[in-house]
Amino acid sequence: MPKLYLTDSLVLTLNCQAGRRQEFYWDHPVGADGRTRNGSVSGLGLRVTNLGRRAFIHDYRLNGERYRKILGSPANLSVASARLLVGERLQQLDAGKNPDADTETDAEVDDTQLLAVRHVIDRYWESYIHSLTEGYRDAFALYVAEWLKRAPKRVSRRGRNIKRSYIDFGTMFANRSLVSIKPLDIERYQKQFLSSYSHNDALKHVRAVFNWAIRMQLVDMRNPCDPIRLRKVVRKRRDYSTEQIRQIAAHIFYPLLEAVPEIENLTGFQKRNAALAKAAAQTANDQMLELCNLMGILFLTMARPSDLATAKFEHFDLEKLVWHKHNTKGIKLSRAAYEYAYRTVPIHSRVADMVRAQRSRWPESELLFPSHADPAQPRDNFRRGLARFKALPDVPDYFQLYDLKRIAISLMLAGQGVSHEAISHYVDHKGNLETTMIYDLGLVDPLRPVTEKLGDLLGV
Repeated sequence: MPKLYLTDSLVLTLNCQAGRRQEFYWDHPVGADGRTRNGSVSGLGLRVTNLGRRAFIHDYRLNGERYRKILGSPANLSVASARLLVGERLQQLDAGKNPDADTETDAEVDDTQLLAVRHVIDRYWESYIHSLTEGYRDAFALYVAEWLKRAPKRVSRRGRNIKRSYIDFGTMFANRSLVSIKPLDIERYQKQFLSSYSHNDALKHVRAVFNWAIRMQLVDMRNPCDPIRLRKVVRKRRDYSTEQIRQIAAHIFYPLLEAVPEIENLTGFQKRNAALAKAAAQTANDQMLELCNLMGILFLTMARPSDLATAKFEHFDLEKLVWHKHNTKGIKLSRAAYEYAYRTVPIHSRVADMVRAQRSRWPESELLFPSHADPAQPRDNFRRGLARFKALPDVPDYFQLYDLKRIAISLMLAGQGVSHEAISHYVDHKGNLETTMIYDLGLVDPLRPVTEKLGDLLGV
């Protein structure tokens, strides 16, 4: 282990030798130039990892046992300050006191428990994951730590339990030391996933665990997930023509309803059958009207379907025409460390009409679209109404509710005089224009005047 006189400038130039995980440089009176200087402190060292991370450490003995304590990074601690700190710790050692007595319990936890995969995952959950959204927590528990899953077992629509064909990462390597996990182990875990989507999601969650452990200096290692590549997913884009968009908008804002049969002049079985048909038509029309209210709000606000799942009537100010929208992406409205739970966005007057229609439909519910079985719970699907909507003329079979957001963004991006940054902020993309452009369908018709102008200039 090299010994030399540490200086602030020298500390920044020291590196770890090739082929080694870390290197220690100990403070010594003799410098790199061979000159002897005063002020060095025994036990003070600099640890440099193969990733370039540097930290001052104090190596000392107490009751016959050897200990090493991390003092801090050179970015926050100078060599002179580190020497003073080590000097104070040596005085405590001379007095028979343990300078790390207050953190002895924590040190035992770090040395014994946190190096195991299961305990690292638990600590990562408590320090970060538990504060994220419910969907992210469920996905993390599904791929990384099944024992942390709070939700009941997933069941299909027929009530059968959904079987998993893979083992989560935490269960597979629960008692293994975190530093012993190699890329081959990650590869063995990833081979379980046949779906490219599951493969990529699992890899992202496991990589996040190791990145957190490295940042918290629980381990000094390269992330074993780095050599594993994400699987390339080729997706077929659902395209819409301008005429299809017009027809979809017409069906949403001017819904086609089924004719309700008259039963006043009928008797006997004819009246019974007509009454059943009338009830079925009224139910279908009610489902269609509520679905059109949902799609109309999604279309005019460029919102996600999940945004309306938790939307309440109190979130809408119909006089000011604003929506106090849940801040799902954590849009920062200032440079402060805090974030707002809700952000206010303007809404169209037609959206206010649809909210009023939902209020008259559900006067006792807080939710804008509650479940028919339990108005206190959000509605989970519009399956029947959406099937009827897809059967309407000029509505593609591949139409989905989320496509309304993509269509609306594409229309706004097609030269409507609205800045792309304003669109990006409105749709919760944190002002990131690159994310917003992913939603662009590349509509053809708005570009047609370009080629027509070109033809005029060429005289054809």
